[in-house]
Amino acid sequence: METNSAIADVREDRAEIWSGLKSPIVARETIAADLGLPLSKVKVHVVQAGGSFGRRLFFDAALEAARISKACRRPVRLMWTRVDDTRHGRMRPATHHRIRATHLLGEVLSFEHRVAAAETDFRHGLGEIITATAASLPLGIGNATLAQTLFLTTVKSPYHFGLTTQALTEVPTGIPTGSWRSVYSANTRGAEEIVVDELAARTGRDPYAFRRTFLKTDAQRAVLDKAAQEGNWGRAMPAGCAQGIAFHEEYKSRTACLVEIDTRDPDHVRVTKAVIAVDVGLPVNPRGLEAQMIGGLTDAISTTLRAGLHLDKGLPLEGSYSQFHWAKQRDTPRDVRVFVLPATGDEPGGAGELGVPAAVGAIANAWARATGSKPRSFPLDFDVDFTPYPR
Repeated sequence: METNSAIADVREDRAEIWSGLKSPIVARETIAADLGLPLSKVKVHVVQAGGSFGRRLFFDAALEAARISKACRRPVRLMWTRVDDTRHGRMRPATHHRIRATHLLGEVLSFEHRVAAAETDFRHGLGEIITATAASLPLGIGNATLAQTLFLTTVKSPYHFGLTTQALTEVPTGIPTGSWRSVYSANTRGAEEIVVDELAARTGRDPYAFRRTFLKTDAQRAVLDKAAQEGNWGRAMPAGCAQGIAFHEEYKSRTACLVEIDTRDPDHVRVTKAVIAVDVGLPVNPRGLEAQMIGGLTDAISTTLRAGLHLDKGLPLEGSYSQFHWAKQRDTPRDVRVFVLPATGDEPGGAGELGVPAAVGAIANAWARATGSKPRSFPLDFDVDFTPYPR
């Protein structure tokens, strides 16, 4: 939650930096090169920091503080304002999705997904200077290689949908971007789960039953069944309210999310209930896992319903949390249950990225069933309902 910040003490023959960092090795190497000091004379301390969700892969504040300290020849503490962070920091890239599926006699014969996106900046590399330098090769070649690698290794359809293809095309825009939680899968798999619901409708089947038919493994079906069972899938609800369900698998883990939404007040569309089932193979810290899934749900509620940036001549209109509508307590479902399945393997899978995509799909699908509209642009409520700060 805190803004980009760092402390730096740079002298003629040495430098010492304190900052919240996710890639301290490449930060130290880059700062040493920038200051013209031997690597052995630069010390970087990684301090406790609030959630970064990918933002602190870049070390803007640490490098900036080091440059300022060198220029003024004294220790400095640098802290960006919230407006600095929101308007001039790094943003989650916008994406556009084109999905085409063919079906015949209740079977899905092909599923094609093309993603066009603003470039995600991976020029921090894999945490050290060699891959960071490679990612910075001219014409975007290095960055594109990292992008394609990450996309192809994290985004996979869990369904038997015949010939399935997924592809990413990125375009550099000059706007500073960076990885955000569930880097490609949040948008890509979220969009696919919307289409899965629409395929179910086209073939005259229930969304839960349709998914269950086409999932590839018993482990996948187990988490879907658990969410549907504990969430009382299919129960009658008032007009303007509905359930939504979705599934996601990534990093050797799998999850299903069922939500209920209330759209009767157009000024406050709210997720009122969420049931999440998760299988990570070998759960080591069930309470930590539960927290990860609730965090992913909150991210999904935010970015699906209201949170986004309006760009005007390259500058976001939003400047702080009074304008950037991240989910608050009033937007959080009072009934949230997370079910961690017993161990199904000998190794733990990943959970940090796992919770967002299924929740995105479930929320969008619940909204579609409640309103009778097809969700096509996110966030769903994206009005400029504030007076922007001066430029």
